Amino acid sequence: MSRYRRAAGTALLVAAVLAVGGCGSDTEPSTANRSAIPEDTTGTKPATPPDEPDTDPAPTEATTEDDTSAEDFLAAAGVDDALVNQLGAIGDANNYGLGADVETDLEDRRGLAVVQVTTCRNVTVGYRTWEGIKYADEAGGATEDQAAAMADFLRTEFCPHVTPLKEAPLPRQTLGGSSEDDRGGRGLASPLTWWDGRYPRVSWSKVCAAQTGMAIGDPVAYRPAKDEVVCATVPPAASLKKHLISLDVVFATPVDENRAQKAALALLPSDATATAPTEGANPDWSYLGGGCLSTNFRTATMEGLMDELGKDAEPWASALYYSDGSTEDGAVGDYTGKVKQISLSTGADEPSASGELTC
Repeated sequence: MSRYRRAAGTALLVAAVLAVGGCGSDTEPSTANRSAIPEDTTGTKPATPPDEPDTDPAPTEATTEDDTSAEDFLAAAGVDDALVNQLGAIGDANNYGLGADVETDLEDRRGLAVVQVTTCRNVTVGYRTWEGIKYADEAGGATEDQAAAMADFLRTEFCPHVTPLKEAPLPRQTLGGSSEDDRGGRGLASPLTWWDGRYPRVSWSKVCAAQTGMAIGDPVAYRPAKDEVVCATVPPAASLKKHLISLDVVFATPVDENRAQKAALALLPSDATATAPTEGANPDWSYLGGGCLSTNFRTATMEGLMDELGKDAEPWASALYYSDGSTEDGAVGDYTGKVKQISLSTGADEPSASGELTC
């Protein structure tokens, strides 16, 4: 079952939701910031991103029986069990739970609440709109009435109780570190310790939230240059050892492609070389009519970096250039040749099954 089809209704998915942040994985958009999508009851699979596998999150990410991560997350957001159950009742009535005529329990409902807390925060910071959230839910299988019922409850009853994300104090830093980490990286796939010795940390909530969305994990932001900031989320997996394997570069104002490519190359190993760029468009399921520019960078060093971390060991990195920005629903607006945001990831950016490159 696709994660785009299923509401966050099990402990397994709660763990995945709490573990996902930032820009998502190298090959698929993040689902952590999406409004939960109802289960399809028509027998027809609803629209999903073409590269999304039809499987639940890996069992290795499952929570243990005494895991309280969802409860802790909700308590910090000001959401108590009474409100969780109200949301769950709306979800059950509108098929945002485990399926038609299947009543969710409190644990299931906490999973849905975790997702919707982030939905509320994304709307608050201007990253998403209620219109877009309803459209995305309809694209995922909800009826117009079901999507409207959920959005109305969130807007009027649930979200007013959600507190803003409380950002941890910025750490003390001693800058002046090496231009490369001890494995030859220069940003992407580099450890946090290298970042903290290289670039000043800045407030993520002030410079990143509206552009890249609310992170559920541990967000970080750095300023490599006066007119740009790097927004990322620390990977929760122990195997990644707090290395930033995906990140976004956000410029104060849109820049030309040459400036954007220099910014991307500055955060890649020194052997990275750019291939010919390819224009992409939003996938069919997106309600946004937008586009982007994709560039792959060949770098043998990156393969070694990722091999040591045990993930996607390929001699490639990729960058998606956006003239305005991107959400879980695709690019915001057409690509104009100017770049406001770069999504930089390990691995190559490949066309979808239809042969089209999607944003």
